[in-house]
Amino acid sequence: MIWQWIRFPLLFLVAVVMQTTVSKWIRIFDIGPDFIIIFIVLIALRRGPVVGALWGFFAGFALDVYAPVEWLGAHTISMVVLGFFVGQLEERFLTLNLGMKIGVLGLGFFVCDIVYYIAVGFDRGVVFNLLLTQTLPESLYTMICGGVAFKFLFAGNLKNKHV
Repeated sequence: MIWQWIRFPLLFLVAVVMQTTVSKWIRIFDIGPDFIIIFIVLIALRRGPVVGALWGFFAGFALDVYAPVEWLGAHTISMVVLGFFVGQLEERFLTLNLGMKIGVLGLGFFVCDIVYYIAVGFDRGVVFNLLLTQTLPESLYTMICGGVAFKFLFAGNLKNKHV
C-alpha cells in the first residue's frame, strides 16, 4: 500500500538524478536524452491526463527554479501541456502498443519544446532553427532511451491503469 504513494516521487527522483548525471555522460555531439520528459510521458500514459498534468506541473516547476527569471513559468506550462496531451492520447486510443507509445513520446517531446519556445517568445526563424538542430536530435535520442525504459524497466506494466 505504501508503495503506491512513494512510487511516482521515487521515479521522479530517479529521473532527475539521471537527467543531471547520466544524461551528461551519454551526450553525443552535445545532444542528450531528456529523462524528465520520459517520466512525464510514462506517468501520463499510465494514469491519464490529470495525473500527467499534475506531474508535469511539478517537473516543470522544478526546472523553472533554475531557469532565468524572464522565462519563469515556461517549463511549467510546457510540461503541463505535455502531461495533459499525452494522457488525452492514451484515453482516446486506449490500447497503444510499445511502438505507438514511443511515437507518442517523440510527438510529446516536440509539443513540449514548441510550447516552451512560444512561452519564451523566440522568433519564428530561431524556433525553426532550434527545432531542426536541437529538438529533432534530442527527440530521437529521447525516443531511443524511452523505448529502452518502456521495454525493459516497465515490461508488463504498460497497460492502462487510470485512477
